[in-house]
Amino acid sequence: MKLNIIITVLLLNSLFIFTQSIDEEQKKQNLGDFTMSNPSSPAFVLIGETPTSVYTPTNVKALALHVSNNFGENLSFEFSPYFLFHKKSKNRSYYKYIGMEKDPVTGKIKQNPFSGFNTTTISLAYVDKEFESFDGKRKAYSLGMRTTLFRWYDKSKFENAEDLSEALLDIDPPFDLIAGLSESDDPVIIQKYQDSITSYYKDEKLKIQPVIDKFKKTEKPVFRLDASIAHSSMFSENNINASLLNRFGSWLTAQGSFILNKNATSEHNNYLNLLIIGRYIEDEFNKNDVGLIETNTYRDFGGKIDLEFGNISFGYEYISRNGTVNSSRSVGSINYAINKDLSITGGFGKDFEVTDNLVSIIGINWGFNIGNDSVKLND
Repeated sequence: MKLNIIITVLLLNSLFIFTQSIDEEQKKQNLGDFTMSNPSSPAFVLIGETPTSVYTPTNVKALALHVSNNFGENLSFEFSPYFLFHKKSKNRSYYKYIGMEKDPVTGKIKQNPFSGFNTTTISLAYVDKEFESFDGKRKAYSLGMRTTLFRWYDKSKFENAEDLSEALLDIDPPFDLIAGLSESDDPVIIQKYQDSITSYYKDEKLKIQPVIDKFKKTEKPVFRLDASIAHSSMFSENNINASLLNRFGSWLTAQGSFILNKNATSEHNNYLNLLIIGRYIEDEFNKNDVGLIETNTYRDFGGKIDLEFGNISFGYEYISRNGTVNSSRSVGSINYAINKDLSITGGFGKDFEVTDNLVSIIGINWGFNIGNDSVKLND
């Protein structure tokens, strides 16, 4: 009899811990579960080796590898300081990551539109390609950075996080099954009760799955403003003693996003994204008619329309360039996410160059999580 009492106490304690662990885990959101949405990097954009140069990534990974056309000749590495160096902080939550906070006085959700610096990425790029006005291929290196200056969400999408906590608290332990388990010494009956208890918790989890799933959808800001800066260098000749040429660029990208399938029960939100870009470039990657290096300055202004349907998106961008040389870029693009960490991007159209201005680029984007990306839903 005493042995049965000890076993019963141990089982009740184990089930309590199990229930608590379910509650704690389900109250978390793994930021690595969201599909990576950066199809390029600022370092790549400045060098001109990208299927699309107008974008704002909603979801980033700790590390990302961008490769275009010839693997090994054109590649870029991008990393997020937030995911790499902020992992051990206990003061992290999904709501804080997207800029939502609970007002300590009213208890209502409020947002901080200037909290987007945690989406900052730093990128490095290397290309071995032909540049206009230079004979043969040149190796160029680039360093870039991107961050979000301002973002504004539809706050109503995030005001019901307490529903998840309440749903989890409503899962009552199966006391009748626990009592039956404690009263039996028959191994067959004990196994039956254990299977029934496991099945009970699985069924209860399925009941609240719709509440859980809504936190797995990508919610884009209604409006956001990103800033990027990049610098690239290359040698004027394929010689270590040749002069070093530089290209510098900085730009702002604004995006408005509109849900096309509002209130739908699908696994993804479909979006219409409208983007505007303004960019300034100082460029020494040029030779004049007598073969001397000259510095050109450009002011770019344009936009992009992008239709996003789950894992696939279609876009068209047009950018007008004014400055030392007037030209334009007109490119259509398609992006397909194979899974949350791997996507393929293709671009076809006309680039800024006066000659050899055909854009025909296939890019592969591969994101890497470093672990411990699970954070609390809210405080």
